[in-house]
Amino acid sequence: MASGRKYRIRNNCRFPEVNPEYLVEDAFEYPVSVNGKTRFKLTFPLNLTKEQLESEVLQSAEMKKYLEGNTPKKVIVVPGRIVNVVV
Repeated sequence: MASGRKYRIRNNCRFPEVNPEYLVEDAFEYPVSVNGKTRFKLTFPLNLTKEQLESEVLQSAEMKKYLEGNTPKKVIVVPGRIVNVVV
């Protein structure tokens, strides 16, 4: 033990193998802003279109609380980033 270590390092140890299947993200937690302030987060698959994301967010229970029966003036959806709703 010339290196001062208490235990020897084994040279025949194998490192874990990388599985590319596990490195691909299939869902994203979208922050949802109402009138410019982030109010809540919802998780959706990344393969949804802008229209699908918009309808899912507007139908969520959290959003209905902020809409209070009103229709939104504008909905901005940036896939993979954020959903912004102007009431």
